[in-house]
Amino acid sequence: MMSELNYYAGLDIGGTSIKYGLVDSTGRIINRNQKPTMIEKGAKPLLHLVTNIAENLLFQAAEEDLPVKWLGVGSPGTVDNVTGVVKGRCPNIPGWVGTELGSHLTSHLNTPVYVDNDANAMALAELRFGAARRFESALCITVGTGIGGGIIIDRTIWRGSSFSAGEIGHIVIKTDGAKCRCGNTGCLEAYCSSEAILRRTRKRMDNGVTEIMSDVLAGNLDNLNIKKLFVAAKKGDETALEVLEETATIMGAGLSGVINLLNPEALILGGGIIEGGAGFIETVGAEIRRRAYPSATENLRILKAELGNDAGFIGAGLLGEYKSNKS
Repeated sequence: MMSELNYYAGLDIGGTSIKYGLVDSTGRIINRNQKPTMIEKGAKPLLHLVTNIAENLLFQAAEEDLPVKWLGVGSPGTVDNVTGVVKGRCPNIPGWVGTELGSHLTSHLNTPVYVDNDANAMALAELRFGAARRFESALCITVGTGIGGGIIIDRTIWRGSSFSAGEIGHIVIKTDGAKCRCGNTGCLEAYCSSEAILRRTRKRMDNGVTEIMSDVLAGNLDNLNIKKLFVAAKKGDETALEVLEETATIMGAGLSGVINLLNPEALILGGGIIEGGAGFIETVGAEIRRRAYPSATENLRILKAELGNDAGFIGAGLLGEYKSNKS
C-alpha cells in the first residue's frame, strides 16, 4: 500500500530574487516561480511583497486541492526559528533585521508559518532530497548575492546557541581587507559574492576589454553580470577565467579552516555562482585539499548541490515537518 503524499509550500527570500513553489514528499516540484526582491524599495515593501506571494502560493495549493498544512520561509540573516524573527545581521537586505516574519505572515495567512535562515533551508532540502542525503554530516554553502552556510551534524541542522551557526560568508580572511556589507572588513563574502566578483572584473577591464568579453557584452560594459561573466569564461576569456579562478582560490582558502574545524563527510556547494560552472568547484576543492589537514579531507566529498536554485524553497517547505518531528 502506497503511503499518502504530503505537500509543502515554500518561499526563499534572496538578495536578488524571491523563489517559491509547491513540492510533495517525494521531492517532486509541482510548480515554481520567482520575482525580483527589489531590496532598493526597502524592508516594508519587501514584507508586503512576501505576504502577497505567500497568499498567492497558498491559493494555488487550494485551487489544485493540495492539502498544504503550513508555509515555510527561508530568509537571509540570523533567524530565530522558534519566533520567526530576523534577529541578526542581514547585510544584503537593509532594514530587514527585526522583521517579525513569522507572526506577520501567520496573522495575514491564517495558517502556521515556519521561518529559518535561507542557507539552513537549502541544507535541509539537500539533506532530504539532494546531495547530502547519503551523509550523516555535511557543510552546505550557497554562493550568490551573499554567502551562507548550513551545518548538518547527525542529520540535523546545527543552528548554534543563538541561531547564528553557519555564517560562513563572514569569516575574516584578511584583517585589513575589503569592506563588507556587514560592517566588518576582510570577510569571505567581500571577495566571493557576485557583487565582489563583478567589481574585480570591472577593475581589470579598466586596462582594456578582451575581444571575447566585448563580444559577450555586445560592446557595452553595462551589460556585465554574473551569467555573462561565466559565458565569457566558457568561451575562454582570459579576464573572466582569471577572476573566477582567483575567487575560487580565495573561497577554498577560507573554507579550508572550516573543514579542519568540522571535519564533515561532505561539502555541498550551491547557489548562482556554483551553477555557472567553468571549473569553479574543482578549483575550490583543490585549494581546500592543499590547505586543510590531510586527515580532515581524507574522507571528504566535495559535491555540487543537486537541487540548484530550487533548494531554498524546497527546504523552506519542509521546515514545519522538521520542526514537528523534533518537538
